[in-house]
Amino acid sequence: MFHLRITTLERVVFDEETESVTLPGVTGEFTVLSGHIPFITSLKLGEITARNKAGEFFMGVSGGMAEVTGERVLVLADQAERAEEIDEQLAEEARNRAEALMSEKRGSGEVFAAAEAELQQSLLRLKIARKHRTKKSVTH
Repeated sequence: MFHLRITTLERVVFDEETESVTLPGVTGEFTVLSGHIPFITSLKLGEITARNKAGEFFMGVSGGMAEVTGERVLVLADQAERAEEIDEQLAEEARNRAEALMSEKRGSGEVFAAAEAELQQSLLRLKIARKHRTKKSVTH
């Protein structure tokens, strides 16, 4: 067991003893177990899966950093949201807005890039919400 803390600027999302955590690293997905070799890495848009005695915990993350030591994992996320917190209707609306902006093909490259980022995040939120809709997630 090791301590896992996942936090954003707004709140602490997860703060418990954990058996394993799988994170979306920029060079690929990786799993941490107790006693893992220490390192620091950047995270990309993706899903976090944590397991402890109470069950599994699923979350979408839009990026950030992870610090791994033998006794703990600290995730500093740009944005993070538990699967059970995701509002599918809002995520679907965000996807539609982003697709509409991208299809207009007007505006600056910055507008297109922002729309593309919103599209990718909304697709991740929808995937996580739908994938774990029927699974029991740990509630905190």
